[in-house]
Amino acid sequence: METTVSMPAKERTSALSPRTAAARPSARFWTSLVILVLAAVGVRVLPHLFGVHFRKEAVPLKLDLQQFDVRRLAPNYLRHRVNDEAHPISEDLIDSLGTREYLQVYLTDARKPATGQPKTKTDPTKVAQFFVTYYTGRPDMVPHVPDECYLAGGYDPLGSTTKLVHVPGIGAPNDEIPVRVVRFRAPLNRRTGESDEVAVLYFFHVNGGYATTRDGVRVKLSNPFQRFAYYAKIEVTFTDDKIARTAGMDQSLAALGPLLEAVMPVLLEDHFDLGKFVPVPAGDGPVQQ
Repeated sequence: METTVSMPAKERTSALSPRTAAARPSARFWTSLVILVLAAVGVRVLPHLFGVHFRKEAVPLKLDLQQFDVRRLAPNYLRHRVNDEAHPISEDLIDSLGTREYLQVYLTDARKPATGQPKTKTDPTKVAQFFVTYYTGRPDMVPHVPDECYLAGGYDPLGSTTKLVHVPGIGAPNDEIPVRVVRFRAPLNRRTGESDEVAVLYFFHVNGGYATTRDGVRVKLSNPFQRFAYYAKIEVTFTDDKIARTAGMDQSLAALGPLLEAVMPVLLEDHFDLGKFVPVPAGDGPVQQ
C-alpha cells in the first residue's frame, strides 16, 4: 500500500519551477513601468501646464544668408573684388560645418586707403572676412569653434582671451558684445615670405542673446522655458586690400566695433527671426513669446 505525503503550502510554493517564478513581474518592473509612463505623460503635459519645453522647435531664417544685401552697408562698407574670385565652399567643408546656412563675404572699408603711403605698409584692417554659420532644429547642437579648426589647418596657437566690444543698437547688455579673440601664427605666406600673426574674433548669437563659449551656448539652448532654439556663429578676420597681410589682436578689435555696428542690424532685421523672442531689461536673456 502506497502512502501519500501531503506537502505544506509553503513548500509547494517554493517548489514552483524557475520559469513560473520568473514570469511574475517584480516590484522593480512595476516601478520602472510607472516611471516611464509618468515621463511620457510629462513630456506632453508639462509644456501646457508650466511652459516647460524639452524638445526645442526650429527657428528657420526669414531670408537665406546667401541673399545678404551688402548694398545696405554702403557707403562705409562695400563688397570686395575678391568675392568674384572665391570658389564655392566644398561639400566636405559643408559637412564639417554641419549646416548649409552660411555666409562668407569679404567687405572693404571704403573709409580707409587701399594702399599705404610710399615706404609704408597697407592697412591690415582694410578688408574684413565676415563668416556666419546658422544652426537650428538639431537635437544636439554643439558649436564649431575656430580654436580647433585653425589648429587642424596648420596654424600655431599664440593665446586667446575674451574682450568686450562696444556695439550700440543690437540688443547687447550695456551695448557690449563679449568677443572671443584667438591668436595664431599663420603658415608661411607665399606672397610675402612672412609668417604673420592672425587674430580670429568670434561670438555667438543664440536665442536672441550673445555668448562666447560652447558652454554659454548650451546653457541658453537648454533653458526649459524656451520653446525655440537656434544659434549663429559670427567670425571675423581682418586683412589688407591685397589679402596678403593680416591684422593683429589690437588692430582687429579697434576695427570690429564699427563693422558690427553696420553688419549686425542687417542680420537681425533681414535674416534672424527674433519675433519668437521678447526683449527683456539689460542683463537678462530674451524670453520666449
